Amino acid sequence: MQEELGKEVAVHGTQWNALHNGYFSNPEIANYFLPRIKETIALAHPDVIVDLGGGTGFLLEKLIRDIPEAGIRLLNLDCSEAQLSVVQHPRISCLRTSIMDFRRNDAGKEIKQLLFIMRSLLHYFGKEGLIPLLNHLRLQMKKGEFFLHQSACFENSRDAECINLLYKLMNTKKYYFTTRELCHYLEKTGWNVVSISSAPKLSLSSCDLARRYDIGREKILEVGREIMARFGEMADIFKSTPYGFCAYLHYRIFICRAI
Repeated sequence: MQEELGKEVAVHGTQWNALHNGYFSNPEIANYFLPRIKETIALAHPDVIVDLGGGTGFLLEKLIRDIPEAGIRLLNLDCSEAQLSVVQHPRISCLRTSIMDFRRNDAGKEIKQLLFIMRSLLHYFGKEGLIPLLNHLRLQMKKGEFFLHQSACFENSRDAECINLLYKLMNTKKYYFTTRELCHYLEKTGWNVVSISSAPKLSLSSCDLARRYDIGREKILEVGREIMARFGEMADIFKSTPYGFCAYLHYRIFICRAI
């Protein structure tokens, strides 16, 4: 994951919230995930909420107005100094570390109930890194505690193959599973998938991708041509545009409980 984040440092910090038409700082889009978090808070009564890979702290800031001042600690975990430097709300504590280095005690010595939230991060760990990550997170939690994540995944294997080829051609190791595969791996690593719901898809223009991954114009256009040759246009997955192409990440919100 560290390698993948290193490729994106140029868009971290104040620029992050404007990336991809402001998807990750859009309150309307966040409102698909936030109600699920609030429902879980009411059910589980956590004393610590950890936003794994929380970046600029956007989600936690949106939660604050609905969380009582006392009793819940908010921890924003990220390994990017540039991302954490943007966090300013006094109720949000920041911890600069990788998720794989994080241990439960890092969030507090006497935690009664811990809640993990995560948005758009699982793919950073690649095809081989998913199971070690899910195992690690499970080891940090007690039975019955919740892990909520909004993750990019696809309903059929061909859609996933198209997007995985796109990222491979852009020289990243990010990887996207089908929803069914993701459920299988969650259950295999000690999580009960309580529910799955949809969140808005993310539009990825070739211009934004070139900027994010520091790819030249000719190279990104070549990538688009190869995808078109292999898959053609695919509704809501990949299409050509006058300036290159547009791809789409489809998101699902998973409510998972440690078993």
